[in-house]
Amino acid sequence: MTDGLTVGIALGSGAAKGWAHIGVLRALGQMGIEPKVVAGCSIGAFVGAAYAAGKLDALEEWVLGFSSWDVMGLMDLSWRRGGLIEGQKVFEAGGKAIGLTDMDQITLPFVAVATDLYTGQEVWLDEGKLSDIIRASCSIPGLMLPKKIGDRWLVDGAVVNPVPVSACRTLGADMVIAVDLHGDGRQHGSDVVKIDTPVSQAQKRRQDSDSGFMNFLVSGRDLLNRLTSTFSSDKEQPNMVAVMHQSMAILEQRHKRARLMGDPPETMLLPRVGDIATMEFQRAEEAIAAGEAAVLQMRHQIEAEIERINRGRNGH
Repeated sequence: MTDGLTVGIALGSGAAKGWAHIGVLRALGQMGIEPKVVAGCSIGAFVGAAYAAGKLDALEEWVLGFSSWDVMGLMDLSWRRGGLIEGQKVFEAGGKAIGLTDMDQITLPFVAVATDLYTGQEVWLDEGKLSDIIRASCSIPGLMLPKKIGDRWLVDGAVVNPVPVSACRTLGADMVIAVDLHGDGRQHGSDVVKIDTPVSQAQKRRQDSDSGFMNFLVSGRDLLNRLTSTFSSDKEQPNMVAVMHQSMAILEQRHKRARLMGDPPETMLLPRVGDIATMEFQRAEEAIAAGEAAVLQMRHQIEAEIERINRGRNGH
């Protein structure tokens, strides 16, 4: 379908919402579109690396098996001042689960976007140990400890480039399809508002019927969600972490709009994942379905853009 056109995919930040990227890539593949260059920020870097290494099937199988218990088991809580979560455990476990541990295994042009904490520079990571690179790109300020790579302390790439269209262009993309996990219009600037769905209610019933220890783990997950949640509808006073998290979300949204105005993608996909909270990684099935639906909704525009660019390349 793309007739020699180099399609790039820019996968944005969004924590647990990021499993929607799997659905996006699945649906594009069903259309006959296989992106040849990949740039990812935060969770988008994790999914993007798996896709660029041919490990998307393994990643999907792993995340669809998540329960609340599994999510809490992967959270290495930290009492150090740099963040609430150490963050190394989950990415090392993910790499082992999908058989991807080093960037040398990645066969497509790929970069993960991170931010130098002290200089504010945008950093593109494309070599080294995968868990370190993804860990750096995903280090949400205040929630996860910064990651030191070389002589740099790195934090979430969303601070400087939440949807890395520019990185795709530099990698050689003729057309960029971007995925914004914070643009479905239901979040009001926040990525952590939780709305109960039939699936989450069913999960809760299963949790309630489990052991006391399981309930303890679920309570811990809920506490973490509350710590990272933003202002509720009754405008209650937020806690310290919520203030940092919401401030980060506001800055990220404004910066993202400015970046995308200067370098817009040919197609922007907006999966409807606004009701999936930051740490609800067990809701992968819903997120993946939302990603697939976002592609189907924009299918005609994607096809029209491909046709337009191909006409231009052929001189018509």
